[in-house]
Amino acid sequence: LFEPAVFHRRPRVATPFRHPAMSGEAVRWGILGTADIATKFCHGATFAPSSVVVAVGSRSLDKAKAFVEAHAPGATAYDSYDAVLADPQVEAIYIPLPTALRKEWVLKAARAKKHVDCEKPLGHTFQDAVDCIQACRDAGVQWMDNTMLMHHPRQAEMKELLQRGELGRIKHVVSSFSLPCGNWEEWASSNIRMNAKTEPLGCLGDLGWYCTRITLWAYDWELPQDVSCHFLELTDDGVPVTAHALLRYSDGRSATFDCSFKCSLRQWAEVVGEKRTMTWDDLCIPQSLEATKYTVAEATIAERGITFPKIFSEDHHCAACVQHGRLIENLSTIIRSGQLDETWAEKSLLTQRVVIACYTSGNVGGSWVRPSDVGGQ
Repeated sequence: LFEPAVFHRRPRVATPFRHPAMSGEAVRWGILGTADIATKFCHGATFAPSSVVVAVGSRSLDKAKAFVEAHAPGATAYDSYDAVLADPQVEAIYIPLPTALRKEWVLKAARAKKHVDCEKPLGHTFQDAVDCIQACRDAGVQWMDNTMLMHHPRQAEMKELLQRGELGRIKHVVSSFSLPCGNWEEWASSNIRMNAKTEPLGCLGDLGWYCTRITLWAYDWELPQDVSCHFLELTDDGVPVTAHALLRYSDGRSATFDCSFKCSLRQWAEVVGEKRTMTWDDLCIPQSLEATKYTVAEATIAERGITFPKIFSEDHHCAACVQHGRLIENLSTIIRSGQLDETWAEKSLLTQRVVIACYTSGNVGGSWVRPSDVGGQ
């Protein structure tokens, strides 16, 4: 019927990020905790010209000092989180604490009039997320969750392509995010992600969050009508280790995702239109700092159905960046502008709502749950 044609665009040269014009000096950041994930924030901050880490708190002063020396030279080390919030130099707070502690410290940060960048999920329930974001709204401070992929320039470019209708009407979104760490005995027995007291949502909250976010992004932030989720593996105390979910939208549209702590490292997504597909195989973390890409393709059925060739396949190469730094820079720009951006809170609430709906469904054997009905459970 058609002969396949494959096109490859030449890679774009990565260019330094030129942040929007800002008034005043760099935003001064404090960090609550010295977990490994906090080192990523410090590294990202070095790529954000409008930001500087000035304070780090830990329950151990020695740990705080060691962290500062290694990752945030010049910052003040404190022996408590409260001390960081009390520091008048600190304008914004990064909260990498376990899920079980996040709500408490978001509320305290908001009361201290500090802007907030919080890890996800935002709590054990949807109501936890509502309380966190309402506290920030009441205090007049900016809220953002630390979903860094949203700040990569590739995301905006792919969104433009979807909005132009190049795939046709969107019918399905597929995504996967898995890590093999749960197969390692030491990690499985000691990591907080496998502990019901610290991270009860397990792989669903840690990895499924990104799959949920990309689904909502692809469907222009429309909630699915209902979801069904199955926990295929659990820890002895009920933490999801492997989960598969189906999200059902109106008019025959849908999404599926799987997430696991016991499968090889995979992080990919596909947006399926009536005409073409868009795929990328580094959903959450780029494979390279040199360049990133996504692929748009269309296939057909050859004569007598002997082959199903691609009649169109185009790799779109995008400028690279340290997306963790871009998130910090974008948030700092909002803070310095004095104009708070409510859309980040709305995206957080939508994602938390769907994740909790999936968690609720998984706990009742995959029964359908409507995200719109999710409350404080």
